[in-house]
Amino acid sequence: MNYYPNYNSPAYMQNVQDLQNMRDRIDKQLNQMQQTQMIPSTPSINQTFQITPNSSSNSDIEGRFVKTIDEVKNILVLKTGIFLNEDYTSLWVKDTTGKIRSFSLSEIIELDDKDKQILILQKQIEEMKGKMNNGKPDNTTINESIKNTESSGISNAKSNDEQW
Repeated sequence: MNYYPNYNSPAYMQNVQDLQNMRDRIDKQLNQMQQTQMIPSTPSINQTFQITPNSSSNSDIEGRFVKTIDEVKNILVLKTGIFLNEDYTSLWVKDTTGKIRSFSLSEIIELDDKDKQILILQKQIEEMKGKMNNGKPDNTTINESIKNTESSGISNAKSNDEQW
């Protein structure tokens, strides 16, 4: 019983067409994969190195935190530079000729209205205390009023020390 396929049958022709369609799809997928491998997936990196800074205007300045003035002396500036120490107490300005100017800084704390009122009242209290201390109260009048208000149970002839 040998079976020979009928090459002219519609079922055989349908199978051949399905296989051909499958082969076409596989070929398309292979072509797409080859094209994506040719195109790099990551963009190329372009780097530009700026050797000298752009000086678009004379008002541009450099700024940096430093620890000491010695560090300022060792830094090359191509335009005016401002250097500030880390605790914000000293400032150095260095120009392109190398001249360094030093400044001492102090913080200015902005007070709101309530804080200003508190300071005014504290100042007034201190002024009142100063007036009271400068015009020292008269101790004699206090002592006299104490002497005049002795209790009736103690005779005037004896002092308090003798009684106890």
